[in-house]
Amino acid sequence: MTTEINFFENLKHEINCIKLDFDVYWSKRDKTSILQALLYMVTCHGWHIMFWFRTGRIIYHIKLPILSHLLKIIFELFWFILTTFYGIRINLISNIGPGFYIGHYGSIIIRGEFGNNCSVAQGVTVGSKGAGKSNGWPVFGNDVYIGAGAKVIGNIRIGNNVTIGANCVVLNDVPDDSLVVGVPGKFKTKGIN
Repeated sequence: MTTEINFFENLKHEINCIKLDFDVYWSKRDKTSILQALLYMVTCHGWHIMFWFRTGRIIYHIKLPILSHLLKIIFELFWFILTTFYGIRINLISNIGPGFYIGHYGSIIIRGEFGNNCSVAQGVTVGSKGAGKSNGWPVFGNDVYIGAGAKVIGNIRIGNNVTIGANCVVLNDVPDDSLVVGVPGKFKTKGIN
């Protein structure tokens, strides 16, 4: 459970996250020329989504009634268009640590809590169980990679330094330093055959 923070604490936190997110995307650029690197950043779907996700979280912490409502309406319309166009939907109540990387665009739906330096590929779904009343959302540690097409569902905990394989379906807790594969997902400790 998170505690309510004031606008300036949130602003400082989200700006720091934007900087660290940028650093991750910048590190993935083509290093042949500065022009190609800048073009990569201008056309990088994941960077756009993370920048506007963090901007939206700043807007939702503004407490001035008229300004707040106006900015929220404008942002939600823009966010709807952007997320529909890119096929990447991150719920604004998700807590996502700095350095979050979206490697590819398309069919990504996220609602949960992520630690630092996590990464997702295309076709990933993170959220609550769809049948009946929601039992909650996944909580991820630091340095987690979720492979293409994977589904992580329910009120579960995923440890630090975990790799979730492509098309895996994870419905149970996963300890630190694990590799998860299969449907349903089964884990083994990394480095052990």
